Amino acid sequence: MNMLQRFIVVLAMSFVLVACSGGSQADGEGSGAAQDGFPKMGLAELDAYLAANKGKPTALMFWTTWCPSCKQAIPEMEKLAKSHGDSVNVITVSLDENVSALESYYANKEKVLPVYHGNEAIAQRFGVQAIPTLVLFDTEGNSVFAKPGVYPHEMLTKMAEKMMAGQK
Repeated sequence: MNMLQRFIVVLAMSFVLVACSGGSQADGEGSGAAQDGFPKMGLAELDAYLAANKGKPTALMFWTTWCPSCKQAIPEMEKLAKSHGDSVNVITVSLDENVSALESYYANKEKVLPVYHGNEAIAQRFGVQAIPTLVLFDTEGNSVFAKPGVYPHEMLTKMAEKMMAGQK
């Protein structure tokens, strides 16, 4: 490989790393500290959320701002919140490195769903290896479903109705 080819490969790899980073850490947000509009969601926070919402099932989607499939999944989750939000909690947890990525993403968009800023530990608890990943919790806060993919509103509706009926 000649010098020009090496330079092009290194440049391309650098571009991919920057594009997938979710933002810059120059603003000091690499620590995972939450901003007002994007509260932190770690293991303790999720446990507290589920305990506070016992009696109502929860649909949680793990996602990132740079993920094309996630951008397809969010509107489907928003539809679920509009159609079943009175009987099912619908929340999202961003796995972006920095809150600044969320701030940029929502700068010109309406935030319809609650958006939390998660960390690696919460993703590991549910075996998140691909995004988006949907996790469903029953009325007792037990995880009953955790799979990656984009689920259309019709499928989410059927899942929600089964959870409301106490089926798994």
